[in-house]
Amino acid sequence: NVTLDTNTNPPAVDVDQHGKGNEVSQSPNAQTIVWQLTGNAASGSFVALDDPNPGFQWISAPPAGVFSSPSRSPNGNQLTITDTNNSANTAGSWTYMLRVNVGGTVYSTKTLSLAATTTNPIIINK
Repeated sequence: NVTLDTNTNPPAVDVDQHGKGNEVSQSPNAQTIVWQLTGNAASGSFVALDDPNPGFQWISAPPAGVFSSPSRSPNGNQLTITDTNNSANTAGSWTYMLRVNVGGTVYSTKTLSLAATTTNPIIINK
């Protein structure tokens, strides 16, 4: 689930990573990761993926072949990516950024947070 954290100034996109939702165990089959806009971000949309500042962007890029290119739902409120975590070679952790347009304003996840109030979104292949 993806919402806006309005306790920060400016507000920031917040990815719920509780319950280890960001951890992907090894599997012989590719697994799909989904980001869904909810709550106060539900009326918005992820920025187009072909935008110069796209709705999904790797901060620490994974090796080629681990993840598919992201895809955006037609109404823009959902992003998906396929994670092929099938060996020790595909294990690791990668930070990413999301950008969401809500009410004509683009908000992004924070990549660095001194106060650590907003989590840096990360995918962990275990």
